Amino acid sequence: MTAPNINPEQATSIRTRHDALRNWLKANKRNSYHRDELPIDIDPPSNDELTALELYEWRTDPPDQYFLYINTDARIATTWTGATLGDVCLGREYRDNFGGVRVPVWITGTNGRRYQGTYFKSAGDYARVRKVKTR
Repeated sequence: MTAPNINPEQATSIRTRHDALRNWLKANKRNSYHRDELPIDIDPPSNDELTALELYEWRTDPPDQYFLYINTDARIATTWTGATLGDVCLGREYRDNFGGVRVPVWITGTNGRRYQGTYFKSAGDYARVRKVKTR
């Protein structure tokens, strides 16, 4: 999946709308909502807009650490909606102390940075990674 490229103004608009929704949820002590329950001035962003924002922020302000998903068939790292974040190199899997299966991963991000971390294979298809320090 590829999300459309957005410009800084679009990113600001999506972020503002998303923050307004999160603030409303927090103020009402809620974790979910039905669209009919929202005040008229809150226009929540769609999943496609949130993906575009995530990719925009990934490229313009590369994070030091990240939570992402691993598609082992395609050997790519993705967002939760399947948009590509980078290419993946998988290490040798091992078992942790509780019997779970973990795999070291190295990612060459579409943001020009390299990341390394752990793919929690037995718990799902997610990984936690950190930016590799460069000299």
